[in-house]
Amino acid sequence: MLWPILLAAPPALPEVTLTPGMKIASSVRVRPGTYILPNAKEDGTGAAIFIEGDNITIDLSGVTIRGTEPTVEPDQRTGTGLLIEGTGVEIRNAKVHGYKVGIMARHSPGLKITNSDLSYNWKQHLKSTLEKEDTSDWMSYHQNDKNEWLRYGAALYLDNCDRFEVRDVVARGGQNGLMMTRTDGGLVWNSDFSFLSSIGVGMYRSSGNRIMHNNIDWCVRGYSHGVYNRGQDSTGILIYEQSHRNVFAYNSVTHGGDGFFLWAGQTTMDTGEGGCNDNLLFGNDFSHAPTNGIEATFSRNQFVNNKVMECWHGVWGGYSYDTLIAGNVFGLNAEAIAIEHGQDNKILGNTFRRDRNVLRIWQNASQDPHWGYPKHRDTKSRDLTFEWNLVADVDGPAFWLTDTDNISLRHNLLARLAKPFELKGNLPGMRFENSEYRGANEPQWPAEVPARNVSYVPSPTPAAPPTMQGSGNVIVTDKFDQREYLSRFNVPWDPYARNWQLPGAMDELRTAESAALEQMIYELAPSPLRGGKDPFLTAGTLRGRRYILVDEWGPYDFQSPKLWPRLPVTTSADGKTQTQVFDILGPVGKWQVKSSKGVTLSATRGQVPGQVTVTTDMENPSAITEIQLEFVGQQTVDYRGVVSPAGSRVPFGFRRTNVPIQWAVKHYAWQKDVSDPRTQAEAFATILKGAPLAQFTTNRLEITAYGSPRAGVPDNYWATVARGVVQAAPGRYRLRVTTDDGCRVRLNGEEVISNAWKYQGPTEYAAEVVLKGQDVIDIEHFEIDGYATLMVRLEPLD
Repeated sequence: MLWPILLAAPPALPEVTLTPGMKIASSVRVRPGTYILPNAKEDGTGAAIFIEGDNITIDLSGVTIRGTEPTVEPDQRTGTGLLIEGTGVEIRNAKVHGYKVGIMARHSPGLKITNSDLSYNWKQHLKSTLEKEDTSDWMSYHQNDKNEWLRYGAALYLDNCDRFEVRDVVARGGQNGLMMTRTDGGLVWNSDFSFLSSIGVGMYRSSGNRIMHNNIDWCVRGYSHGVYNRGQDSTGILIYEQSHRNVFAYNSVTHGGDGFFLWAGQTTMDTGEGGCNDNLLFGNDFSHAPTNGIEATFSRNQFVNNKVMECWHGVWGGYSYDTLIAGNVFGLNAEAIAIEHGQDNKILGNTFRRDRNVLRIWQNASQDPHWGYPKHRDTKSRDLTFEWNLVADVDGPAFWLTDTDNISLRHNLLARLAKPFELKGNLPGMRFENSEYRGANEPQWPAEVPARNVSYVPSPTPAAPPTMQGSGNVIVTDKFDQREYLSRFNVPWDPYARNWQLPGAMDELRTAESAALEQMIYELAPSPLRGGKDPFLTAGTLRGRRYILVDEWGPYDFQSPKLWPRLPVTTSADGKTQTQVFDILGPVGKWQVKSSKGVTLSATRGQVPGQVTVTTDMENPSAITEIQLEFVGQQTVDYRGVVSPAGSRVPFGFRRTNVPIQWAVKHYAWQKDVSDPRTQAEAFATILKGAPLAQFTTNRLEITAYGSPRAGVPDNYWATVARGVVQAAPGRYRLRVTTDDGCRVRLNGEEVISNAWKYQGPTEYAAEVVLKGQDVIDIEHFEIDGYATLMVRLEPLD
């Protein structure tokens, strides 16, 4: 008689209809439908819907909650969708879009968010272009004790939510995915925080969490392929300020500004104590980061069995100590591992192929006397172990070592190294022994290298060609072979380490020590979660730095048609024309030309994906280059999240403006407390009437500098006077100026930007202006200290 009771379905939840500002304090099912619930609170003090209670379940099956209409531009989305406070709250099947913060939970231990879509919330309108980085796009996440992170928005924000679970949650097309502060012991799995313009998963003072089986791909900004690779502090995973003992396993974290970014925190910077310690990164793919696959500084951690390819630095480990880097696959990086002022670090059993440099180790000659960290800690670079590694096809100095004590290079297999060593300074206690070198010629080891029992095996195999510049920018060639490019990343790697072993090529170097290393790596592997997905990019997926396409709204996600210019640009022998190949990317379909201005195209229709060659007449250049195409094919989703069904006519294209301005630029120096431009205007004006320290002419006013902008100009307390003569057709234009620190702008003698005359980081100001056809722009700019920028752009509006 018990069976009917045991098999009975749970009682149905009572159904409610959402209203603005509604408070829910018990378990409910929300009536299906789309709810437009605007909200303006973004600081945790309000929301469209409040959920307050303990041990309650909110089922949102069939429900969509929007803060703004889908067509609203992403940077105009405001407010908070759901605000949760309570113990044991469960949110199921939520779809929350169009807010600055999708869901915020605070003081909610035991929280569960499952099977939910928090995509297409707020994100910044970026200023950087394909041609030039705009430094106002940089972000800073260094402080969050007062929830400062909220200014950058979040799909999901957790504040003091211990023992939480986030499962099967998707957050794409916004700026930040999952952000947490003071939140311990949680689990994030089977989720997707990808194609975001800043951060996939972020932690601040959060420990003991597990992040497993997730896609955290293409969380990036500040990148233009072959032009600049800045990242602007975007990253797949961010770990800041005393976050310890977290496990990151079996995640795909590719194409992030950084893949993984760990910083000990300001507490450690000031006191030398603490850090973000004892975190384990196991079986993750951190490839294709414009800056660092893994950045971890001032801390002690373990990086084991990860894949790190095609990054500027595979691992940047400044001031790391007692850190284990073992069993990883590195390749195609500018510098595979770079560590300044490191101590007692172990690099064991890794594979390095086709990196420009494998190991860069150094210390600086001195430390800032005002910095707290070196006042409390020894910062000498010392005691590095590099053993049981396979190093092959390195086109720069493989081991670039400077002023470091006790470096041990033992039991390594080296093959085809263009230059094995670059040694500088003092390297006492260095050991290089019990290793094997394979190549066409036996190398002559430098006299400073105490080679002992290092054998040579002739090998006729030619070295693979280089792919990366020392700056971390990918080498762009005239001809591109997509199949060859994608094949570079198809290398042996088992993220789950079911039977981890040293590469077979190292069999002759095996000993009991290497067997112990293999066992250690196997034992460090976290158990995959039952039901955990395999998140890794499959064969044939477009991947690699070439496919990081960042536009004004962040990373392109391949769900809509995109016309994208590719380097190089080829100029004809007579200089009359330039040609450039454009990729046509997106869902499967067809494209056709609707209109073009300033260029001709090699075809008027074709297939997607595909390519078209664009030719520009250099004898009659246009201020506007514009190509308008139309796509018909599979369903598309645009940068706002707006869906166009299959068969729709979807417009797309490309636009570039080039308004010629001839600038005459002068630099001056001013004195603190004597001629401060903010408070001593008359004295400052007198300086600008004197002789400049430097002057030059240019057709692009783009000053970016840490310190002096030109020879003869001081690092701090300098000024700029720039006059630009504009040759453009009469009409309406937008004048955009990015400045650090202050500036003021006049057009034909009339002030058009006046509110930028202050101390500030890189900030953009804009004004809509009317040009008459013969116009003059005058700019005064001052720099106080640190970083400086002055960039000007003029864009036609008619």
